[in-house]
Amino acid sequence: MNTLALDYRYQPRDPTRRVKGMLIVIALHALLGYALVSGMARQGLNLIKKPLAAVVIQEVILPPPPPPPLPAPPKEIKTPEPLAPKTETTPPPLQPDLPAPPAMSPVEPPQRDVPAPTKPTPVTMAAPAPLPMPDNTKAQAASLESEYAGKVRAMLNATKRYPTGRAASQQRPQGRVKVWFTLGRGGALLEAGVLESSNSNLLDDAAMATVRRGVYPPFPANTWLDQESHKFSAEIEFNPPSA
Repeated sequence: MNTLALDYRYQPRDPTRRVKGMLIVIALHALLGYALVSGMARQGLNLIKKPLAAVVIQEVILPPPPPPPLPAPPKEIKTPEPLAPKTETTPPPLQPDLPAPPAMSPVEPPQRDVPAPTKPTPVTMAAPAPLPMPDNTKAQAASLESEYAGKVRAMLNATKRYPTGRAASQQRPQGRVKVWFTLGRGGALLEAGVLESSNSNLLDDAAMATVRRGVYPPFPANTWLDQESHKFSAEIEFNPPSA
């Protein structure tokens, strides 16, 4: 009888088996992680969860065939009506042709002579002639004008200034300058010039400076009515100051 002998001697473990097992586990975990990341596992679960499409078979009911057409009704046969006997009628007696009445022409109403409309002649209103100024008003206006001119001349003589400077102190000129100037109705100076010279440029320039420096009042009412401006003249006398 043969007996099985068992060997109970200690055998050392193979270290490569453990390494291989760890590598397999790591590979499985890597595959599982890749599947989760890439969505393969999710797609697999969706395929598993997706129900199978049910195929519905619907019965098709055919319509019944149309009924056969009904036969046409028989046509009615009309019997001809008997003809009525003809009766002879006598024609009416002939009447003589009467002349037609004359045609009535329309009567026109008598025409009346209507005068043609005349255009109205435009009425032109003539401008009223200026009323003559009474003598007393003319005299009053002349008095006001003379009084205004006198005030202007007095103002110029009061505001005149003798020329200054080395030439004036050496020459000490003396004389009268006649000037002209034009004033507006409001008292504005429009133009000015020398009408008669004093034969001294210093005095002529001083007279013109006096005219330009003057302040003139407006024209009084009812004076120089037909003028927007008036020309005046004045004599300005210059005397050298006493030493």
